[in-house]
Amino acid sequence: MFRTIVVGTDWSDTADIALAKALELGRSNGAAVHVVTAHDPSPAPVVGGSAPPAAGPDFQADVALERTLERLGYRDVDVRQHTSTSEPAEAMLEVARNAGADLIVVGNQGMRRRVLGSIPNSVSHRATCDVLIVQTG
Repeated sequence: MFRTIVVGTDWSDTADIALAKALELGRSNGAAVHVVTAHDPSPAPVVGGSAPPAAGPDFQADVALERTLERLGYRDVDVRQHTSTSEPAEAMLEVARNAGADLIVVGNQGMRRRVLGSIPNSVSHRATCDVLIVQTG
């Protein structure tokens, strides 16, 4: 039985498949699901002034998560949002360590190619807990 699950997303269709699997496991196990989004730390250029704080990456991730949870039908799962400026694999591993995760869920995107730095490869080789690699494409 899992108590704490970590999953990363970039809000793509394939990431939604892994996120849906993590949410399904969270619901069936009564587990907290920590959703990790990594973003570029450099601010987007704004014409005519600065962007309001609500338009930042954390706010954008919160809005995207709310929309995705609504669309996938998982509003009843204990979900905790994390944003990071680290590389995606490192961000997921850090949240997993800090949250005491017993499962990390990643999509298999990039697993078929031997690409240096592939997120699922990096996570699966460096995780200190179980890793579920979901077929996403």
